[in-house]
Amino acid sequence: MEVLETPSVRGTFVLNTFDFIREHYSPAAHTMVLQMLPVPRPSLSEARETSWTPLEDLVAYMETAKAVLAPGDPTFYRKMGFYGGSHMRALWVGIAVSEPTKALRFCGTLWRTFFDAGWLEVIEACPAGVILRIHDLPSAAPFCQRFLGSVEGVLSLSAIPVRVEERACTCHGDVYCEIFVTREPTRPTHERAATAITEAAPVIV
Repeated sequence: MEVLETPSVRGTFVLNTFDFIREHYSPAAHTMVLQMLPVPRPSLSEARETSWTPLEDLVAYMETAKAVLAPGDPTFYRKMGFYGGSHMRALWVGIAVSEPTKALRFCGTLWRTFFDAGWLEVIEACPAGVILRIHDLPSAAPFCQRFLGSVEGVLSLSAIPVRVEERACTCHGDVYCEIFVTREPTRPTHERAATAITEAAPVIV
């Protein structure tokens, strides 16, 4: 019987997860999460920027953090991803700021930089849209939401507003995870002007 290896992610994901908890909660909160893990995960304390950490260990930390610190927040993992993505801009900023959807065309090439399993398919859906499909990565709902937030974070400095949507996920029984990224529709000039006037005008009661 073939033994399947546990997929791993770069330590970068682990370290910016720790930073997210420390910054949004406290250093003590991070320590508490580590102590409350159901099973000891020594790989977490050994993580470095370029090291590899089992994905299941990272997900265990994420799930414990949510259960302890934000049990009622359905966007917790996505916020965590946004934080991580927005702190890895050095790889992307030159392209992402000027043309966000163009930056995503390099995702397939960079996939192996951060993951040792699965692969990313990049499909240009239209001039201003890109579809990202993740294949052969074990289902892990928290990490899927985190990845969605990471894409948003990477593109958050863009001068062109973008919309990021989840269209499919292996956690829901789909054969792959799919994310659609496109430019936000630009409102007509007269609508923008009307909105600006409304927001600037004082309210008289």
